Amino acid sequence: MANVEHLALLQQGNRKWLTWRQNNQTVTPDLREINLRGENLQQAYLLGVNLSRSNLEGIKLNYANLERTELANVNLSEADLSYAHLSQGNLIGADLRKANLIGANLSQANLIGTSLRNTHLKGTDFSQARLNRTNLSEADGVDANFCQADLSQGILYEAELQGAYFYRANLFQAQLIQAHLCHAYLLRANLREIKAELVDLRWSNLTNANLQGANLTQANLRGANLSHADLRGANLKGANLRGAILKGTRLDDANLEQVKLEDIEEDIEIIQNSYFRSYIKVNNGLISNKNGLIN
Repeated sequence: MANVEHLALLQQGNRKWLTWRQNNQTVTPDLREINLRGENLQQAYLLGVNLSRSNLEGIKLNYANLERTELANVNLSEADLSYAHLSQGNLIGADLRKANLIGANLSQANLIGTSLRNTHLKGTDFSQARLNRTNLSEADGVDANFCQADLSQGILYEAELQGAYFYRANLFQAQLIQAHLCHAYLLRANLREIKAELVDLRWSNLTNANLQGANLTQANLRGANLSHADLRGANLKGANLRGAILKGTRLDDANLEQVKLEDIEEDIEIIQNSYFRSYIKVNNGLISNKNGLIN
C-alpha cells in the first residue's frame, strides 16, 4: 500500500512535491496501489517513484518525468503521456490501451507483456526497450523509433508503422499480419519466423535483414530494398516483388509461387541447387528468364 504521507504531499501540488523531493533525495516515494484516475499531473516529477499496481486510467502525465519509475501492472489506459520521460521505467504487464504516448521517451524501458493496443505512438522512442510479447495491435506508431528494441513474439496486427525505425530490432516470431510498414527502416532486423501475411512493406529498407522462415504470404514488397537479406525457407506465395531490389538476396528453399516479379533489380545469390527448385512454378507456369533469375 502507498505511504500516506507521500500521497498527501503529491496531492498538495507540484511545487510542494518538488520541494519535498529536493530535500529528501535519498527517499524513494511509495505510491503503490493508489487511485489517481483522471487526475492532472502534467509535468510532475516522479523519477524513481513506485506506482506499481495503481489505477492511473485517464491521468494527465504529459511532459512528466517518470524515468526509472516502477509502473508494473499499472492501469494507464487512455492516459495522456505525450512527451513524457519514461526511459528505463518498469512497465511489465501495464495496461496502456488507447493511451497517448506521442513523442514520449521509453528508451531502455521494460514493457514485457504490456498492452499497447490502439495506442498513439507517433514519434515515440522505444530504442533498446524490451517489448517481448507486447500487444501493439492497431497502434499508430508512424515514425516511431524501435532501434535495437526486443519485440520478439510481439503482436502487431494491423499496426500503423509507416516510416518507423527498426534498425537491428529483434522481431523473432512476431505477428505482423496486415501491419503497415511502408517506408519503414528494418536494416539488419531479426525477422525470423514472423507471421506477416498481407503485410505492407512497400518501399521499406530490409537490407541485411534476417527473414528466414518468415510467412510473407501475399505481402506487398513493391520497391522494397532486400539487398543481402536472408529469405531462406520463407513463404512468399503471392507476394508482390515488383520493383524490389534483390541484390545478394538469399532465397534458398523459399516458396515463390505466384509472386509478381516485374521490374525487379536482381542479382540473387545462388547457394544450392534447391534454390532453383523454388523458382519452378510461379503464376502457375514456368518462370521466364527475361530478368536473369534463371540461367
